Amino acid sequence: MYTSIAVLLPFVVSPGASYVLTLAAVEQAGLKGVRTVISGTVAGIAIHVLLAAFGVSALLLQLPELMSAVRIVGSMMLIYIGIILLRALFVSGGQQNRQSITFRRVFLLNLLNIKPLLLYITIIPSLSPYSGWELSVHYAVIGFVHITMQIGWLTLLGWLTAVAAAGKLYSLIRILSGAGSLFLIGMGFWNLLLWI
Repeated sequence: MYTSIAVLLPFVVSPGASYVLTLAAVEQAGLKGVRTVISGTVAGIAIHVLLAAFGVSALLLQLPELMSAVRIVGSMMLIYIGIILLRALFVSGGQQNRQSITFRRVFLLNLLNIKPLLLYITIIPSLSPYSGWELSVHYAVIGFVHITMQIGWLTLLGWLTAVAAAGKLYSLIRILSGAGSLFLIGMGFWNLLLWI
């Protein structure tokens, strides 16, 4: 179990869509805004776990055209959300920021994210001594741990962002949001360049 936590930790805390959306959610709606990000992220991870447990995700490895399509759509969504969030930093009132953080968008970003897909197709099976139905149970356990860690991390990140906002550290939040948005845009373009 400790090995799984060590493997999952970089996936959970590395900057990505949920990280940037958490910063934006707190800025627009306070700590309660993080609920949408958490629920969309958890739903996306849960679908990855289910698809992996039933062997569906492994089919993507055998269908490179489909895998490329998923990666391209996911990369374009990262670029799109990054641009919207970056643009919202310069719009008064943050109305665009409000519109961009929905369960559907967070869910789709996590569902089309290549990181959890590769995690559950390549890394988890290579660490597991199980096969067949035991591997499916192992996926469920790893998925539960992953979801629990993700909820804890996003809650902590949301709380830290809310504390920073209460301390009038808006400049810091805007810098982190801007840097995170640029990171999403860069990651989207990087993924596109790797697959085109």
